[in-house]
Amino acid sequence: MDNAGKRKGSALSVEKTYLLGIDLEGVHVNLLDEGINPGADRIIEIGAVLWDVEKKAPLNLFSCLIDENPRPVIGHELAELTGIDEEMLGEWGIKGERIGEKLKEFNSLLSEAHYLMAHNGTNYDVPMLKALYSRWGLSLPEKTWIDSSRDIEYPSKIRHIGLSSLEYAHGFINPFPHRAVTDALSMLKIASAYPLERMVQLAQSPRVLVVAKFSAPDWKNREEVAKFNTIKNKVSRAK
Repeated sequence: MDNAGKRKGSALSVEKTYLLGIDLEGVHVNLLDEGINPGADRIIEIGAVLWDVEKKAPLNLFSCLIDENPRPVIGHELAELTGIDEEMLGEWGIKGERIGEKLKEFNSLLSEAHYLMAHNGTNYDVPMLKALYSRWGLSLPEKTWIDSSRDIEYPSKIRHIGLSSLEYAHGFINPFPHRAVTDALSMLKIASAYPLERMVQLAQSPRVLVVAKFSAPDWKNREEVAKFNTIKNKVSRAK
């Protein structure tokens, strides 16, 4: 049993549940047009927060800049978005063998958590982390990953699930957007408004694609048109 399973509360010995929120900043070959390329793209910042689900409070923070070579150059737009430029990464980013040592330290924090969470983690954070770990001969601990962009059932009035839009919808603004540890804190604050049990259930459930296929009706036939509109409206409401 890892540390997460051993930790107890005080006098009542109530077992706690810990969630580790993770966010990454990266530099990419061509993210907008081609998506991620884990073989060539590089993580330049890892931020993580160990979160007490019951108390809705942060317990431990992990943050580091990583200057792993070879890597793409940080362009002007990325530097402007994140505040991380070549000078900062060159001065403060960990390099060489220190990266592997830092990942082992990060693993000890991963072992504390019952569940891991990242926003759009399925498409970004998980494959990027796996590629980084693989380059250093390491592997991520087997944990359930919750993707806060798809495993939280947001109210229907929330139509945009970008992190900044979700922050606004939940009544706060992140003063340091696009920095890993502050984005992780924001994600966890948002997630704390929803039941963890349901998130885990959705995260562990298979994803299926439901496709509605129907043909245009005979527009002169009122019954066919009415049936067509009923199905079309049902599909539209289901998004």
